[in-house]
Amino acid sequence: MGFFSFIRRLMLILFGTANDLVFLSFSNEDTGKNFSDHLNSALTIAGFRTFKNDDGVRRGENTGSETRKAIQESKISVIVFSKDYASSTRCLDELVMIMDARRATGHIVLPIFYHLDPSEVRSQEGRCFEAFSTHEKSFQGEKGRVEEWRAALREAADVAGMVLQDRYESKFIESIVKEIADKLNFSLPHAPPSSLPLSAALRPPSYFLGLLREWRRSFFQTPSLFLFFLSSCYALSSCSIREWRRSFFQTPSLFLFFLSSCYALSSCYAVSS
Repeated sequence: MGFFSFIRRLMLILFGTANDLVFLSFSNEDTGKNFSDHLNSALTIAGFRTFKNDDGVRRGENTGSETRKAIQESKISVIVFSKDYASSTRCLDELVMIMDARRATGHIVLPIFYHLDPSEVRSQEGRCFEAFSTHEKSFQGEKGRVEEWRAALREAADVAGMVLQDRYESKFIESIVKEIADKLNFSLPHAPPSSLPLSAALRPPSYFLGLLREWRRSFFQTPSLFLFFLSSCYALSSCSIREWRRSFFQTPSLFLFFLSSCYALSSCYAVSS
């Protein structure tokens, strides 16, 4: 990756654009802590921003409007159809919003069929049939809403998507990330073959950009770090590098802060490894 490509990727991470925002729709019950979480991590490390509205993370009165806004701001929605997807009314409501955006603005939709055949979603058989049998009993006074869910499922199942079949999940996730990058004209950094062990020296640039994002998040969420940064910039502008270095190592508080920052950064590294 060239210097200017690196600068462009760094600006995307720091400021972000709609072209790198991916909306993830999935059932938290059966994929939230495994496949969908791994997919979210892979997209983040590749340089994408993601919005995932899982039940355990986002709650509140304005969740629906927040979700609709996130879909509108995203360039693409990735729908992970799993066995429990149709059982979640939250997922079905998201699906209706996603397909509405596709018809209205050409929003890109990428269905992912995880241990589920597209025909099962299209014809609403098997687990989908069981889920809608429950929905029809629970929403007897909202038949129009249930029909919207059914129509959105059929429409989404007809969109060209990706099926897991008997592939390794890690390889499948790699292919999903590449497919999203191709659809958004997003240049992915070259990574060494996944079959080779990656030492720190062989990590792809996207790996370290992922670490930078984690460090940036903790940096701006900690006022003391941000204030130290500003004071350091001021001190650096008013003295030479040699003077600043001498005062740095002669001031215990600055030196301890330096050590704690290194520790925090190494913690981000450990989490991402």
